[in-house]
Amino acid sequence: MTKIILTNDGSHSLFSEEADEHYHSKLGAISESLHVFIKNGINRTTKKEIKILEIGFGSGLNALLTQIKCEKENRMCHYYTLEKFPVKRELISKLNYCQKLEINETIFNKIHDVEWNVEQIISPNFTLTKLEEDVLNFRTKVKFDIIYFDAFSPEKQPKVWEEAILKNMYSFLLKDGFLITYCAKGIIKRRLKKIGFEIESLAGPMGKREITQAKKK
Repeated sequence: MTKIILTNDGSHSLFSEEADEHYHSKLGAISESLHVFIKNGINRTTKKEIKILEIGFGSGLNALLTQIKCEKENRMCHYYTLEKFPVKRELISKLNYCQKLEINETIFNKIHDVEWNVEQIISPNFTLTKLEEDVLNFRTKVKFDIIYFDAFSPEKQPKVWEEAILKNMYSFLLKDGFLITYCAKGIIKRRLKKIGFEIESLAGPMGKREITQAKKK
């Protein structure tokens, strides 16, 4: 069962009782996503047209924030996202992201209502391909500028963080592309480095000392 919780910045998050894991930091869902995936993700490339792969669509918050950013800066984004267990639409409709961001709900609704497994035009500068697929089985010939690695933690989803999966992430990236994740555990950074990533530890959001950027050399 998945339920809505209120985080410290006033925005909602989700809690999976099955995984015993929160989808975002309890200190702030929106503030965490902005810090990890916008400030230290899309903001770290100057490309006017980018491809992003997200591991863990979840509530759709990262996709929404990225769409807002791209429209504001007139940058074209082709956004791909994986989710093995989509959240029920009735829960999504109760999330307060649009209220907290002071935006119309149209785009957020469209992000969740469009068909899965086919590229969809969400807005002039943002296309979305939602893939109802397990990252363990995912293969693609598409190459990405950025990977938002936002799966549940290594303690809760260890298979997703295994070396074989992280090697796939490396192969999915363009030269000088990078993976960004909230996870800063030493064992994960060592695996990424072993694969060939160049690791940079970045300041974390409130309540978290570090996050990790892994760049393809």
